[in-house]
Amino acid sequence: MNEKLRVLMVHNFYQIGGGEHTVFANEVELLRKNGHTVVEYTRSNDELKSSKLKTLLTPLSTLWSLKTHREVKRIIKEEKIDVVHCHNTFPLISPSVYYAARSRRVPVFQTVHNFRFLCPAGTFFCDGSACERCREQGNFKEALRRGCYRNSKVQTLVVVAMLKLHRLLKTYNKINYIFLTEFNKSRFDRLIDINGKNVFIKPNFVEKPADFRRELSEKKFVFAGRLDENKGIKLLLERWKALPDDYKLHIYGEGECEQLVREAAEKYPNIEFYGFVEREQIAADIKDAFGLVFPSILYEGFPMIISESMSYGCPVLCADLGNHGSIVRESQAGTLFDPKSQESFNKAAELIVSDNDRLSKNALKYYDAVLDPQSNYETLMRIYTDPGAVRGK
Repeated sequence: MNEKLRVLMVHNFYQIGGGEHTVFANEVELLRKNGHTVVEYTRSNDELKSSKLKTLLTPLSTLWSLKTHREVKRIIKEEKIDVVHCHNTFPLISPSVYYAARSRRVPVFQTVHNFRFLCPAGTFFCDGSACERCREQGNFKEALRRGCYRNSKVQTLVVVAMLKLHRLLKTYNKINYIFLTEFNKSRFDRLIDINGKNVFIKPNFVEKPADFRRELSEKKFVFAGRLDENKGIKLLLERWKALPDDYKLHIYGEGECEQLVREAAEKYPNIEFYGFVEREQIAADIKDAFGLVFPSILYEGFPMIISESMSYGCPVLCADLGNHGSIVRESQAGTLFDPKSQESFNKAAELIVSDNDRLSKNALKYYDAVLDPQSNYETLMRIYTDPGAVRGK
């Protein structure tokens, strides 16, 4: 490609950071490193702190933001934008960004980080387990009854109004989708044609680690993440108790279950708790671990910690659920366990140890093919230039 595409990257920042923010920043930097002009259009929920009037008007801007529509049209014209790539548009940017791009005959690509198009909470999670009632029933009655978004029926009503309005306008049929996994894509089968030419799959990427040597000695596993029940930490502690004492578990993180983790570490010599530490310390521990443990009972997005683990050739001991289960199944770079079965967990952990060399090679192979920045960039370029993509009015 001789002439580099000019890309408008769009993202609504939440007040608390997360994986979506990291992915947005990574992709902006990736495009710039490869010679593209990248213009960023971002808004932040911090705007809501500056004015009570803005807070009161948020429900209207969630449905349709005049500010976004006006500003994005201007940017596309002035910066001669070729592609608009959205990461998060909720709640301030709104779907009006899609119409602004289409009015300028510029293709829009939406990376799907969560399930907000189908579930007001964006998580497919309710009452301690996976929930797809709104998807299966084709409406949002359950979400409204339960107040699934922020435990508020009023705020849930705003999200439902946005989703219903843009279904009525057929907004979701007028854009291109970048899903993170096959599982991610499969859940959208009742909203769009998931086999359409405007549907693509591209996972997140991570930088290749500096030169390292993977040397295994003790049967060490690492958990790194939020110490919350829905992240599977209570499940993990319960399952780990039944493993032999020479299976070591190192836990990193903080959260609502922190005291429970501390108590387990004091009681069981094969569990060690390190709290919140810098990522470099976690990476150093992962690179010579037998496996990363990912027991989340959420569907998740595309967990960066899994990508990082695979970059070191470290297999993943993973709950057979959601996107993380899909990643491990596709890559064959780990083992899956049924969250409800101790026997399944034991067998999966044992297989990580006994077949570690093969699983490690699969992890490195998957990283090079899919998660490496350059291969990921090439995939993104194929998506942007695909002749089947929706190109505007």
